[in-house]
Amino acid sequence: MPHSSSTQPMDLLREGITVLGLELHSQVLEQFRLYLEELQRWNARVNLTGLKTDRDIVIKHFLDSLAVLPYLGDATLLADLGSGPGFPGLALKLARPALNLTLVEARAKKAAFLQYLVSLLKLPEVEVAQVHLTPALAREWDPRFDAVASRAAFPLARFLELAAPLLRPGGRALALKGPNLPPSELEAARKRCLSLGLESPALHPYLLPLTGEPRLLVFTRRV
Repeated sequence: MPHSSSTQPMDLLREGITVLGLELHSQVLEQFRLYLEELQRWNARVNLTGLKTDRDIVIKHFLDSLAVLPYLGDATLLADLGSGPGFPGLALKLARPALNLTLVEARAKKAAFLQYLVSLLKLPEVEVAQVHLTPALAREWDPRFDAVASRAAFPLARFLELAAPLLRPGGRALALKGPNLPPSELEAARKRCLSLGLESPALHPYLLPLTGEPRLLVFTRRV
């Protein structure tokens, strides 16, 4: 896959969206532009992400998050665990405005950024939960979500322990991982699935738009 020759972040985003087969309204693209601007502004004072260039943020945060949109199916209630500065949850919300979204983030500075951005973009039906989620706490929450996602925030088995109690029957758990998932981590997750009421996880490799870098989505459902 050839690299894009464009240096303008919004041109990169448009190109990547086209590669993904998505169509986003100009209003949504403007929201992504503000997202990028505010992320860079905050990142100069608070370490929200290790990625510093507009290009890296567009491709490795925005487009990586949007690449898994088809795997949400018709989900309308989504929880993003360990959301950080909003990936993948907030990017998915912009692309699918009807999503009812809960962003779970333990770190105060990142939760504050999420609260600020949700207010700035005037996003309805988004809750920011600043909490250190544990399996015991997850079991106290209602199993009301159609989908629970996380992007490189937890070892796979831990993510599934957190996600399973939150999912409705048939609900989807989506873990966005790098390409080099250790076999031991996958095996530990597979062993936990049965006791958690989850199907054995399926692996869906994908490529980042514009760069072709490999990524991996681990997908399972609540039985």
